Amino acid sequence: MGDIPTEHLPFPIPSRNHSLSQEWRNLTFMHWEVDINKLQPHIPDGLEIDTYGGKAYVGVVPFIMRNVRPRWFWPVPFISTFPEFNIRTYVKKDDIPGVFFLTLEAESVITCSYATKAYGLPYNYAKGSVVKQDDTVSWLSQRKSGDMKLAGDTTISRTKTHAQAGSLEEFLFEKYSLYTCKDGSIMRGYTHHKPWEFCSAEVVLTNNSLTESFDFGIADYTSPDLVHYSDGVDVRTYSIEMAERIGKDINRDFLFLDGDCGLCHRLAKFIDNRSSGNANLGYRPNTSEDAQNVIMTLPKKFIAADTVYLIRNGKPFMKSSAAIRCLLYMRWYYRMFYPICWL
Repeated sequence: MGDIPTEHLPFPIPSRNHSLSQEWRNLTFMHWEVDINKLQPHIPDGLEIDTYGGKAYVGVVPFIMRNVRPRWFWPVPFISTFPEFNIRTYVKKDDIPGVFFLTLEAESVITCSYATKAYGLPYNYAKGSVVKQDDTVSWLSQRKSGDMKLAGDTTISRTKTHAQAGSLEEFLFEKYSLYTCKDGSIMRGYTHHKPWEFCSAEVVLTNNSLTESFDFGIADYTSPDLVHYSDGVDVRTYSIEMAERIGKDINRDFLFLDGDCGLCHRLAKFIDNRSSGNANLGYRPNTSEDAQNVIMTLPKKFIAADTVYLIRNGKPFMKSSAAIRCLLYMRWYYRMFYPICWL
């Protein structure tokens, strides 16, 4: 996929490696303005609906997911490429804007199973097709069970452009994170790709019962307010992490310690005196307000533990699992003991 520029990103990308590589192709973007009060019941607590000029939007996007695979693997024929359709809206948390998916329809049993369990994304299996011929793209999605369907044709104009700063198109297109709710916790995932290149388009929607099933109060579900088309982008995605963080540095990890425990103080001092030059680890008493804000978003077993916690790459660890991972922030000769500690 080569190097992807980062100058256009609204925030730094995570310092860790991305988890998946994929290509999004032949995308039709259809958007409707919706009543915020109709949209709000679909948004989990902890996320704020993002608006442009005070208006909220819902998007429907048919496209081809192509060559999706782990970062270290190669595409698998008949598995890594499939049609996908999503219904999305736009949210934010702590001023980090992103996409929230209301449903993702895909003709991939593996994706519908894995992405639901690993990311908490609301995937549903559906038979589908996205076929481009000259300046027309025809698309169809039909759930295996039920009558929810999406069908139509896109006619593409030939004038391509990029979103202008501050425009509605920038608001709708230039999102580089997604939010999901997994095991009761709000999670965030980062995406990395070039700025979108797109053109205006027209659609003929013959069936949109899938979107209509959400009851957004849209007057005409077959007539979107805005339509755009893009040939697509190459994408890197990162594993999801806790959306509740301390500070604005998305690459900073935190160790939460018992403020009344002398052993915990010695542990922090031991790590700090032996930390590697690139360690990015902060400390908080686990009773502090910002630590509690994070802890209270964790699964119940973490909340009840009242112990040592490590938030590493946006993932929580506790007790010995947290303490052992502290070796990863120390100089190389200490890190050699990391695998031994698990024996």
